[in-house]
Amino acid sequence: MLRDPVERAAIISAGITVVLGILEVWTAILFGSLAFIAAGIDALSDTATSVGVFTGRRISKRPADRKHLYGHAQAETLVSILLAAVLIFAGVRVAYMAIEKIHLGLVIKATPELFFLAGLTLVIFSALAKYQIRTGKQANSLSLVADGYHTLTDAVSSAAIIVGLVAVMLGHAWADPLVALVISALILRLGFSVGRDALNILMESSPGAEVLAEINRVCMGVPGVLGCHRRRARMVGSRIFADVHIYVNPKMSVARAHEVATRVEHNLKARIADLTSVVVHTEPAGRRAHGKKR
Repeated sequence: MLRDPVERAAIISAGITVVLGILEVWTAILFGSLAFIAAGIDALSDTATSVGVFTGRRISKRPADRKHLYGHAQAETLVSILLAAVLIFAGVRVAYMAIEKIHLGLVIKATPELFFLAGLTLVIFSALAKYQIRTGKQANSLSLVADGYHTLTDAVSSAAIIVGLVAVMLGHAWADPLVALVISALILRLGFSVGRDALNILMESSPGAEVLAEINRVCMGVPGVLGCHRRRARMVGSRIFADVHIYVNPKMSVARAHEVATRVEHNLKARIADLTSVVVHTEPAGRRAHGKKR
């Protein structure tokens, strides 16, 4: 049994989506529904991205080596970029198929089998997406959260298919390819959103003002720290790297200043989730340094 909740969620997602994706594509071939083909492609691309999440998570946990002195945490970010590319490609492909079907004027029949499958996938995908997003947020895994929202588009796709089938029953044959177009738009929107977030992390974006404020609070709570400044933090995959300068009494011995810096580092890692590395630099306090919190 996998202990890492992110890896476990990725494997569960891959298993469920591959089964449902194949079922949707097979049903689409039997009944000629483009909406089900779109949903099936979406589900199968979700399988691929779930495998990518698992692989990226495994690589990101590898220890630092001679070529990667800061570890492999960015592997998760690279997986997210790959996920975004897969989503955008799938969205464009589905849109092309939908436009082609509208042009050809193909018609499907709304059968009980199609309604049953759409309802079944709606329930399963909704539950799976909720599980992935919750687990990803708890583990601070961008790739799993993104994969969870991808799965959520599968659920939305199923709901849209039900609406489309009702419209087909009422004599609106164009509803099936129109639903496929709506699904493609959802996939594209998600793909660009995931890609933007992943690129921000590659550009070493800040984890946010709350984290920097917490760094300040933790530093000022350590006995011997008279002030702190130059607080910086950046995202590296799902982890946080930071550095901070603290002021100490200029008459303090080097050994004592080192103890204070070590305590600051320990407290920061204990209080801030996912803070993997922090560099604490000590400086002698001057007249204006006491209580300084820049």
